Amino acid sequence: MIRANSSPSDAKMHSSHSLLIRFLVGGTTLIVSISAYFSYEAARKITLEELRGRAFLEVQRGVDEIEEWLHVRKVEVQTLAQTSTIRSLDWSVAEPYLKSEVGRINEFFVFQIATPDGSYFNTMVGRSNKNIKDRDYFQKALAGKSNISDPFISRSTGIPLIAIATPIWSNSSQSRSPIGVFNGNVKVDHIVEVVNSLRYGKNSYAFALNSQGKAIVHPNSSFMSTLEKPAPSLLKIPDRNLNAIAQQMVNKQQGIQLMEIDGTKKYVAYVPLREANWSVALVIPRQNIESRLQFLDFIALILGGLTVMMITVLWRVQAFEQVQLKKSKAAADTANHAKSEFLANMSHELRTPLNGILGCAQILLRSQDLPKQQQYHVNLIEQCGSHLLTLINDILDLSKIEARKLELHPHDVHFPSFLQGIAEICQIRAEQKGILFVYEPAIDLPTGVHVDVKRLRQVLLNLVGNAIKFTDEGKVTFKVEVIEQLPGDGKTVKYRIRLSVEDTGIGINPSELGKIFLPFEQVGEKKRQTEGTGLGLAITQQLVQMMDSDIHLKSQIGQGSTFWFEIAIAEASQWVQSAMAASKRQIIGFEGSPRTILMVDDRWENRTVITNLLQPLGFNVVEAINGKEGLEKAIALKPDLMITDLFMPEMDGFELIQHLRYTPDIADVKIIVSSASVFETDQHRSLEAGGDTFLNKPVQVDELLHQLKFNLGLAWIYQQSQSEEQRINSSTTTSDSPSDKLISPSPDVLRELLTLASKGNFNAILKLADKLEETDINLTPFANQLRQLARQFDEDLILQFLTQYEVKTP
Repeated sequence: MIRANSSPSDAKMHSSHSLLIRFLVGGTTLIVSISAYFSYEAARKITLEELRGRAFLEVQRGVDEIEEWLHVRKVEVQTLAQTSTIRSLDWSVAEPYLKSEVGRINEFFVFQIATPDGSYFNTMVGRSNKNIKDRDYFQKALAGKSNISDPFISRSTGIPLIAIATPIWSNSSQSRSPIGVFNGNVKVDHIVEVVNSLRYGKNSYAFALNSQGKAIVHPNSSFMSTLEKPAPSLLKIPDRNLNAIAQQMVNKQQGIQLMEIDGTKKYVAYVPLREANWSVALVIPRQNIESRLQFLDFIALILGGLTVMMITVLWRVQAFEQVQLKKSKAAADTANHAKSEFLANMSHELRTPLNGILGCAQILLRSQDLPKQQQYHVNLIEQCGSHLLTLINDILDLSKIEARKLELHPHDVHFPSFLQGIAEICQIRAEQKGILFVYEPAIDLPTGVHVDVKRLRQVLLNLVGNAIKFTDEGKVTFKVEVIEQLPGDGKTVKYRIRLSVEDTGIGINPSELGKIFLPFEQVGEKKRQTEGTGLGLAITQQLVQMMDSDIHLKSQIGQGSTFWFEIAIAEASQWVQSAMAASKRQIIGFEGSPRTILMVDDRWENRTVITNLLQPLGFNVVEAINGKEGLEKAIALKPDLMITDLFMPEMDGFELIQHLRYTPDIADVKIIVSSASVFETDQHRSLEAGGDTFLNKPVQVDELLHQLKFNLGLAWIYQQSQSEEQRINSSTTTSDSPSDKLISPSPDVLRELLTLASKGNFNAILKLADKLEETDINLTPFANQLRQLARQFDEDLILQFLTQYEVKTP
């Protein structure tokens, strides 16, 4: 607390000191919390993988036991087949020998010798009048390949057996084909015993499938073969999850997956056999594996609670002291600055309001009535908001880069405008600090280029921002040069571009040059090290390396530093024409009947942005605040398309998408998943769950409209050019008798239209125009003219058009 008799300067010093301490404590708390969060995520992932690995090893144990047992049996059959007794094919000699072997080995149910025509003798019936020529194991053995058959029900005994077959070769070296087939048949009992012994906690169970996807062992008797009814193939059953697992097992793949089995989420671990074309799976309830993570989750919850408590305390202390310091303007400014710095570090809380800021900026930019000067400032708002969003993602980006999960996504861009936008942002920063900023673009820069705009902007803003930060007087120069034109493939021209940032700042000590690009390292004066996370240059270096380049640096203490890098960029020759066409024509509607969009998001800011963007274009936008309400409204309304967030209370976006895809009437509804999540895993999960496309937040209007066109097959209606507007205006003002050309509706309808136009309710005018056309086909020309005017959002033009008809009505 500041004493009542303290001077303003004392109060200011005390406040600054207090704010600095809280800022440092708060910043440290945030950084430690973020580090703890990522450590927790990594530890949880490693622990979960270890637990999943243990479950997988249980299946592998059973498979190994079955493999060993089958291998021994196979060797025994092959050994017997090479004896002279079997090679003689004389059953009178072979029968007593094989019967004694059945008793000696005590694993085989029967031994059997078959001739090439499919007739056979066995130790159970002697000579059989049946034929096994159609058996797959017989055909493979006769082709010279030892094999183990799928289980089958014996034609002689009705007992489920497995045939282990091998070719019988002649003693003569001239014979190239088997002279017969020898097989030993074993019961399925041992396989059943091993599979049923596999367990991983309560309510887990195992099953085995043959090469056709049919059950060899399964606790569900409806999946097992009987004398009366053969087993169904799991490849053909309606259960999509079991069907998918069976397909992977038949394809001899192995793994462990989490999916819905028997109505609940369960892990399924599956491993193929080498000796036989079978596969064994173990179904484990989710809690049997993940319950062991509860302690880790509990610790993370405690740490998260302590972090929130610390931030809350700091926030409340800051708010209380700000009230006490209102009498001193300087102290109040310091408090506000500290508060702004504090909020700037809470990156995870800023994403939602940024969505509203950028969304509203895009809505304003679509307005035809916005003066050029204001349009310039709104453009700056959008650029600065996009830059702030990039900074918020810095820490997450670093972890993604290190995990090799970050990819570059290049697309065509107007290069001079892109660079100018960066220069304007940096110009503002430099002016605020009172230093000169110089932007020097080369005159021979390519007009359109193919590059990852987001990542290149992030690199340049980090470099220029650092230069401004460490320059107190003088200037910062941002220079872009074309070094050379690179050899191309004949279709694409490539340039080597050098981008450099030079400052007259404090310079860098030679001893610190080696660690300047390391994460969480900040060099230079201590008072400047509090201005950031220490991740900017680390991320910048790794992003440039992803672009196949490196950042170079030269610096001298007291004279300044120069950072530069060179990248190869492909020219985008077609971009200019398409961009010019798009810039001249603004979308104001779409052809055809109105479309219903269901917007599902728990934050009103996000819903408001989408609603205000789409309603003026003629879409009927319905809102829902969570997945449960969204599902209910989707079933009731059957919308043409849904836009859903991922993380919501009661029912999240993943569950909502799954429910939609399993609800018959709306299973085919188009779904755009819109989320602020920067993790590609969430994006992939949402698309795998059934989403059609993914839309990043903050929402960019061009990308939103592109996805709507793609998903709904829309034909856009564009803003008419000035000459077209003049032609329409002329036709409506010079015509002496519009009713001679167009049949108008009743006076009551005209008055209603005038009321709607005076209020600027263009959406209602469009709906009424559709209704007029439906009730009377003669009103179609009038309705078409009304739609065309309403989609220009010019109420004066509509009022002028309607007033002519109103004047002529009695």
